[in-house]
Amino acid sequence: MSTDNNNLQEVRKIRFNTIWFVPLIALLVAGWMVYQNWSNQGPEVTLIAQNADGIEAGKTKVKARNVDVGMVTAVRLSDDFNQAIITVQMNKNASKMLHADAQFWVVKPRIGKAGVSGLGTLLSGAYIEMEPSLKGELKTRFTILPNPPVSTNKSQGIHLKLFSTGSSKMDVGTAVHFRGYDVGYIEKVGFDIKKNAITYQVFIRAPYDSLVNSAVHFWITPGFSLQSSARGFEVRLDSLETLFSGGISFGMLKDQHIGHPVKNLSQFELYASKQSAQNHVYNEFINYLFLFKENVSGLEVGAPVEYRGLRIGTVMQVPYNGLDIRALTSMTDPVIPVLARIEPQRLDHQLNGMTRQEFKNMIQKSIHDGLRASLKTSNLLTGAKIIDLNVVASPQRIKTKTLKGIDVFPTTPNSLANIETKVSIILDKLSKAPIDESFSHVNHTMIEASNTLQSIKKLTNDLNALLQKKDTQALPQQVLEAVQELKKTLVTYQGDGQIGGPVRDSIESLQRSLNELQPLLRELRNDPNVLIFDKKTQKDIQPRAGTQQ
Repeated sequence: MSTDNNNLQEVRKIRFNTIWFVPLIALLVAGWMVYQNWSNQGPEVTLIAQNADGIEAGKTKVKARNVDVGMVTAVRLSDDFNQAIITVQMNKNASKMLHADAQFWVVKPRIGKAGVSGLGTLLSGAYIEMEPSLKGELKTRFTILPNPPVSTNKSQGIHLKLFSTGSSKMDVGTAVHFRGYDVGYIEKVGFDIKKNAITYQVFIRAPYDSLVNSAVHFWITPGFSLQSSARGFEVRLDSLETLFSGGISFGMLKDQHIGHPVKNLSQFELYASKQSAQNHVYNEFINYLFLFKENVSGLEVGAPVEYRGLRIGTVMQVPYNGLDIRALTSMTDPVIPVLARIEPQRLDHQLNGMTRQEFKNMIQKSIHDGLRASLKTSNLLTGAKIIDLNVVASPQRIKTKTLKGIDVFPTTPNSLANIETKVSIILDKLSKAPIDESFSHVNHTMIEASNTLQSIKKLTNDLNALLQKKDTQALPQQVLEAVQELKKTLVTYQGDGQIGGPVRDSIESLQRSLNELQPLLRELRNDPNVLIFDKKTQKDIQPRAGTQQ
């Protein structure tokens, strides 16, 4: 019995040995580690991306200011298979950063306008960058941005919305300039279907946001532009960055007053050029219709309306589509309607506060006094035209006419058009002239003239042969002998005063004539061709060049 009790005591001693505390302690340590790990974990965040390029579960980290704040734990497809769902386990202290304005994006090697970025990820691999936010409600579901944001929530400045109806499109990150200085950039680009316009959200950094007021205008700066206008060719070259990517500029335009401050996300129109923005500054205008009979080729929308070289308006539509041209014209006397507007604000300093109606009355009085409009070529190289207003002499009486509620401005052909018309008439007459018959008569005349020259040449040869004969050369001597004989005969009449005197005078006169004829006869003997052709002029004596000693 005692032996059994001893064995029982030994079993009990073995069953409660201290070695069994080791697994118990290990279990407690493991539980403590699990609790510690659980207590250090933050919330689980779900990120939605278009794709999971470079993202791996258990390897890809989430960083904020290059400090680890989380780890990707799972990557899967969405239920519709159109997106990637990324699950991220955030650290405990990261829960305060997950407010509504927080941003996430993937950092990887990129080449953009600002240069090359993310080269450090070539060896370490891509990671997710986080921009913390302390504003808004807490969230656990975010969308990963396709590109790094150009501005952060902590950036100081003003956000504006621009819309453009043009065809030029600029990318996110394109610079915004003020007088050539970089003061902001484009944050977002979109398209408004209702307005049929490209939309931009731009950010102007502080302190340059104070430059924005209700009177500023925004326009596109293409970097390089070549434009032909009524003034000629205009070439503009900006900085190298703007040359490749373009940009947006803003500022106050001519004859503008400073406006009031604007609120965040205020809306402005983005114009195609500074000149286009300048034209829209003049919001008070008077529309007129100009009915031209000349060719309007070269008259473009935006061309100036000038009065003696001073711009006072702008051409708006060529031709004007608001009228039925068939009701205005005929095939024999056609006219082209052009819509243009007179802008009194361009003459604001000269009008001294004149109202729009007073200015219109002044225009009507000037029309009554002879103010007329005509087309004028302002650049011969490009063929660009403008509408020129001027006072004509002896104007005809013209009744005021209105079409579709728009006053018609009287027109007159310019002097160059009149010259062109006259030249055209002359050319038409020349085209109708019997040119073939005229050339036929000319050819016949030339043939007759050629035959006449041949006859003259033959006559000259015959005359030359005649003068070369000895009998012809002896003719002057025989004439002199006959005169001497006649003189001797007339001597017998010297006694008779009434007959001898006149006969003697006649003989002396004949003698003088023969004496004067001798040089001519001598010249004919030496050069018989002088009867037909001009006398050959002797060449001037040409001095001989001296020889070098």
